[in-house]
Amino acid sequence: MQKQIVQALQANYVLLHQIHLQKHINRFVINKQKQQHIRKTDKWSQEEDQLMDIAILIYGENVTAISQYVASKSQAQVYQRLRYLRERRQRKLDKQLL
Repeated sequence: MQKQIVQALQANYVLLHQIHLQKHINRFVINKQKQQHIRKTDKWSQEEDQLMDIAILIYGENVTAISQYVASKSQAQVYQRLRYLRERRQRKLDKQLL
């Protein structure tokens, strides 16, 4: 009788441990999926980059006009991209001066 109780308790412990591990694994997988989704939505395709370059040539750095021209992106995303392109252009100029 006592041996059966000990075996049942051990089985319960193993089961609880497996559930606990599975919970951590699920949380890890969910976090990874969220990160991948964020990366996917932040990426600019080559076509969108070209569209952005054309929009800058046409509208200068007017975020509202560009975001309407590049309809798939919000104004905040366009602003971030403009800032990135400006910084990249500045780095290129700095390299040329050196």
